[in-house]
Amino acid sequence: MISLHLQNITVEYGDNRVIDDITADLTGGEMTAVIGRNGVGKTTLIKAVSDLTKHSGKVTLTDGDRVLRPKNEISYVPQLGSLNTKLTVFEMVLLGLVDTLRWHVTGEQLEKVSNVLSQLRLTGISKQPFNTLSGGQKQLVCMAQSLISNPKVLLLDEPTSALDLRHQLIVMDLAQKYTEETGAVTIFVVHDLMLASRYGKKLLLLHQGKIKAFDSAENVMKPELLQSVYGVELSIEKTKDGYFSVVPIKPYAHR
Repeated sequence: MISLHLQNITVEYGDNRVIDDITADLTGGEMTAVIGRNGVGKTTLIKAVSDLTKHSGKVTLTDGDRVLRPKNEISYVPQLGSLNTKLTVFEMVLLGLVDTLRWHVTGEQLEKVSNVLSQLRLTGISKQPFNTLSGGQKQLVCMAQSLISNPKVLLLDEPTSALDLRHQLIVMDLAQKYTEETGAVTIFVVHDLMLASRYGKKLLLLHQGKIKAFDSAENVMKPELLQSVYGVELSIEKTKDGYFSVVPIKPYAHR
C-alpha cells in the first residue's frame, strides 16, 4: 500500500512562518481535503510536499516496504489562473511525460496521450489551443496531463475554483476514480466545505499554519470546530444521501 509521510514540515517566508511543524500520515486509495481560511498556507503545504517551495522537514513516500523517490512519483496540478498557453490540448497532455520525453517522441508516448484524451472525452478538442478552452475543459486537460504519468501522489490546488457545478463534479469524480483504482494518495485544496466533506476521506483543517484537526469528515464537520477557525456562525446538517450541508449565518465580530 502506498503511504505518504509528512514529518515536521515547516515553510518560512522571511520572518513569517506560513507552515509550522506539520506532521501527518496519508494513506493510498484515499483523498484528503486541505481546508482553512484564506492565507492559512493550504497551497504552500502542497507545494512543499511537491518540493516546489523551500521547506524544512521530511516527505517520505513508501509502497509497502519500499521507499520511493517522491520527486518521480508526485504530480501537482496548479490553479487554473496561473496557466495561459497557446500549446494545443494534445501538446499540453504530452508534457505530462516530460521526464521521459526526448527529441524524438515515440509512438508509445503518442498512443498514451491519445488514450488519455479518449478516456476523458477530449479527443474532439485535441488540436485546440489551451488558452481558447472553457474553465471546465482546461481543468480536465490539466488532469489528463497529470494522470498520464500515473503518479502515486496527486496534488490538486483548488481544482474546482473556476468551474460550474457540473464540471466540479466531473473533475472531482475523475480524481476519486483515479485514487481508488490506483491506490494513489490524493490531496486537494478546496474552499467549499461541502465538496471537501463529499470527496475527502479525511479533512486536514489548517489554522495559523498548524493542523487544527485531521480526521474523518464526520469528526471535522462540527459547528463549534469550524466556527473557531473560520470566525463564522454556521449550521451543518447531514443530508439523506450522507453529504454535509453547510449554511453560513453571520460572521463573528473582531475576527
